[in-house]
Amino acid sequence: MDAPVDLLALLRSARRSASGRNKVLLALYGLLCLVPLCLLVVAAGRAALGGTFGDEVATVLLRPVKASAGFFQDALHAGRMGTAFAVAVGFWVASVLVGSFFGLALTRLAAIELTSSRRAQVGEALRFARKHWTWALVTRLSLFCGAILLLGLALLMLMTGRWAEWLLLIAVPVAFVAVLMAAFLLIGLGVGGILAAPTIATEWSDAFDAISRVYGYGFGHIFRVVVYRLFFGLVFVIAAAAHLFRAGVVLLLFYIVLLLGLGKEPTNALVDSVLLEAPQALPFPQGIAAWVIMLSVSAYLTWTVARLLVFRRVLHEALYLLLRYRVDKIPMHKIDGYRPDDSAFDPTAQGFELVEVEEEIRAED
Repeated sequence: MDAPVDLLALLRSARRSASGRNKVLLALYGLLCLVPLCLLVVAAGRAALGGTFGDEVATVLLRPVKASAGFFQDALHAGRMGTAFAVAVGFWVASVLVGSFFGLALTRLAAIELTSSRRAQVGEALRFARKHWTWALVTRLSLFCGAILLLGLALLMLMTGRWAEWLLLIAVPVAFVAVLMAAFLLIGLGVGGILAAPTIATEWSDAFDAISRVYGYGFGHIFRVVVYRLFFGLVFVIAAAAHLFRAGVVLLLFYIVLLLGLGKEPTNALVDSVLLEAPQALPFPQGIAAWVIMLSVSAYLTWTVARLLVFRRVLHEALYLLLRYRVDKIPMHKIDGYRPDDSAFDPTAQGFELVEVEEEIRAED
């Protein structure tokens, strides 16, 4: 009966850790960097379908949701699967770039709070992320790029068969080994890739140790990792449904207040000016009231998304701690993710001066 108590206590600690405002504000900063970066990727993809990059940037930044959805529809309709795949990969690379810094900072905050009895500071987490974000970046991005290069090598080896059929005698075994290694990398990344940031944030590990932990859990305990991920994924889905339901209720009540205060026709006109675009018109809401509505709703929905991102990061840290407890048999209270900054070990950083002292050593009689 000890396991359910430990798991419930861990989930309660994760919920308390995810409710911190500092983490939500940090996630908002990350979104402010991630969203424009992804929109630039979409603009480049739309320009590849046919258009100039400058015009597509203006279109995508002004109509983000409509332009992003329209790009994938146009790419699939035109049969440009390669372009659509490149943009999807660009989304992933952008998320890894931003997540390697902001995500590592959020995970560091969760690691301190879940493994020690003190509240974490945002400045401390940002300093940690600034020093170690390259480890989180290299861990996931290098594995993915390595898998892509291996698949490309397999394709090139098989293309040699167009020159001479006897070359396939050498190319096929090499291509098969390359595909096998790429599958190994991708499976390990898909199963245990989320453990890279918690490993670095909790253990102060480098990229090599993080990769070792990812593949050690991903293949050595794949069944346990999959079961835990499904459980924590279910917890996240329930939390997301609760947050989105609350957001829907708030927006519905706001719409009802508008109806009662302004009337049906003015309210519908305001909503249409926000959601719809008139032909040959600027893609902006018409009127100050529509602008206020759009900004208020966007800010509230962005805050909701940021809270869900924080909860997801905290759950990843909780999953890592659970694996350390169940697999490595390390009690929770002995997994101490707190280590002071390097400046705490540097006397000069604390205002002290180093003085060289000469001491006379007498010869023994």
